Amino acid sequence: MLVNNGPSQQPEDVRLMLLAREDDQSAFAILYNRHRRRVASFFYGLSGDAQVAGELCQETFLRIWRFRVRYAATGSFQAYLFSFARNIWLEKCREIRRRRRLCARNACEHDYARASCPPAMQPDAAAVRAELEEHIMAALEALPEDQRMAFVLRVVDGLSIHEIAAVMRCPVNTVRSRKLLAIKKLRKSLRETYVV
Repeated sequence: MLVNNGPSQQPEDVRLMLLAREDDQSAFAILYNRHRRRVASFFYGLSGDAQVAGELCQETFLRIWRFRVRYAATGSFQAYLFSFARNIWLEKCREIRRRRRLCARNACEHDYARASCPPAMQPDAAAVRAELEEHIMAALEALPEDQRMAFVLRVVDGLSIHEIAAVMRCPVNTVRSRKLLAIKKLRKSLRETYVV
């Protein structure tokens, strides 16, 4: 079954969160199942580490559940959700970077390549894909934090510019410029890598 996470889903998400605010665990479970992949993708886009992304995704939903009684149905649910995710990311940034440095790079790459490549993929095609993903993640990591977050929220998670502005607590035009700067820097970085 396909889940529509677009604007038409918003009233349903708000209704479910209002039920969760009243301790309805099944309503919260629906929200969790509907949005957990997007939140995990958000954290993966920022950290480049699947394990960290999973942990921070769990922390996001745990914290939303913990503070559910404070929920006020103002604005979009996605902006509410990603505001929690953003705050958790900012809190955990130092810890993530320390953990990533301690991780043996070859072991992480091997696990990621094995998990992300279909079993029928030829070894040389898998190596090319892993190398491309490594270059993309390195280019993303080189971006300033605010540009990377604007890019990931828009391109990976599909939030609107207005939702991103609410999440990042900045004007809409600032979000637009951060996203455009991120795209320009990513293009430049990847061109330098792949153009002879």
